[in-house]
Amino acid sequence: MNIADLLNQETQQSGVALIDRSQSPPQFYSMADLQNKVRTLANGLLNFGLQPQDRIGLLAGNCVQYYEIMFGAPSAGLVFVPINTRLPAETLQYIVDDANLKLLIVDEEHASDLPTNVTQIVIGSSDWQLLISGEPQIEPEAVDPDQIAIQIYTSGSTGRPKGVLLSHQNITFTVLNFGATLPGEVMLVSAPLYHKNASMSSKLAFTSGGTVVLLPKFDALDYLDAIEAHGVTMCSGVPTMYALVTAEIERTDKIFNLATVQRVFIGSAPLTEALFDDVQKLFPSAFITNGYGTTEAVLEFGPHPQDLPRPKISLGYQHQEVELKLINPETGEPGDNGELLVRSPGVMTGYHDLPEVNKEKLTDGWYHTGDLMRRDQDGWFFFIGRVDDMFVCAGENIYPDAVEQMLEKHPSVHQAVVVSISDNLKGQLPVAFIRLEDGHSLSVEEVKTYALAHGPAYAHPRQVWFLDEIPLASTAKVDRNFLSINASELVTRKK
Repeated sequence: MNIADLLNQETQQSGVALIDRSQSPPQFYSMADLQNKVRTLANGLLNFGLQPQDRIGLLAGNCVQYYEIMFGAPSAGLVFVPINTRLPAETLQYIVDDANLKLLIVDEEHASDLPTNVTQIVIGSSDWQLLISGEPQIEPEAVDPDQIAIQIYTSGSTGRPKGVLLSHQNITFTVLNFGATLPGEVMLVSAPLYHKNASMSSKLAFTSGGTVVLLPKFDALDYLDAIEAHGVTMCSGVPTMYALVTAEIERTDKIFNLATVQRVFIGSAPLTEALFDDVQKLFPSAFITNGYGTTEAVLEFGPHPQDLPRPKISLGYQHQEVELKLINPETGEPGDNGELLVRSPGVMTGYHDLPEVNKEKLTDGWYHTGDLMRRDQDGWFFFIGRVDDMFVCAGENIYPDAVEQMLEKHPSVHQAVVVSISDNLKGQLPVAFIRLEDGHSLSVEEVKTYALAHGPAYAHPRQVWFLDEIPLASTAKVDRNFLSINASELVTRKK
């Protein structure tokens, strides 16, 4: 099955498959419109002289053309390479070279200062018009299920970005098993489409007969406006987006009708109980899901087979179509606490041209996620932290997520981010960046006192800084690397 087959017109229940709010006024497209655009582009790419499995890069903001290329390249038997629009020139050049791109498609905003060693087409240019001027494909190219459809690069926060190889089977397995539970949703997508959260949400909606409401970028007010204007039934995004939305609601006088929202999927980063409660208050009739998925594998969890109510921030119960296990990252022993390993048809085929990393991350079909979790007596899974994020303070293991969960239970704390700084005596020390609730005040000593009273003494933040906004990385997650560097500099200056 070609992933372009996920654009199935027979599943479309309403007359509208996409509402593109990147255009003014918003443009409405049916599934037939999308299929025609995708198949026309696919034929244009084939006529361009590209060969099967050639890599096609896309550097663009959210727009209808993104979907044309996202589905059109695989429909032609090519490999789609979405590229983060916020990458520095050096990293962009690395991806162009590493993927051996045969063509790079860009929008006008990102058409300057690009690598010169790859053929480029600007969306809207005469070359683009020529590319989409032919007849559409009759059917997508026949492909082997194991043939690569997408090569998506990791953020590279701990080194060079790695090209994750996802086959047609990887994608269709995940979408079809996930999408079966989401009939006819009106899905709001505001995260960048180069991010798997947004691209997967879109595929789920298109496949299950729903409608995608696409924002050009995330903005809290636009997000709320779109829900009200289009009767959105399902929202998907990362925790920081919802932290900004709930903060916006508190500071604005405008009243929004958000009663249509029945599902909220929050994923791609840890969710705290405090934020869960804020989101539930914002959408009182919605089922809030603490979603989980890596770029390398998405479908891991589902509902409980005995229909037990899901605990607030549980990731879910092991999905019936996948295998999961927890192992001690040091000893390799299995248990109810440890690193999550996943084996399923949804797991990537590997990293592009990184055989040694593949040996480390993939063993007998098991993908080592690097995420630490625990499983309770009912089989519910809970996120503890990243194996790489854990740090040691005076011999004690500290997981930033656990400290953040504790701090955000304080009524004056809207969001907390905990990172570590080096210390000659204790190795590493926890420090915290905090965004307060609007109209609230809190001193550094009050934060420390609260942490000492509600958590282990070794985990209390030794330094605290208050921020008006928590900085985000290019994937709309908290920019921990930036905060960690700044924390070290701030401490150094203080000395």
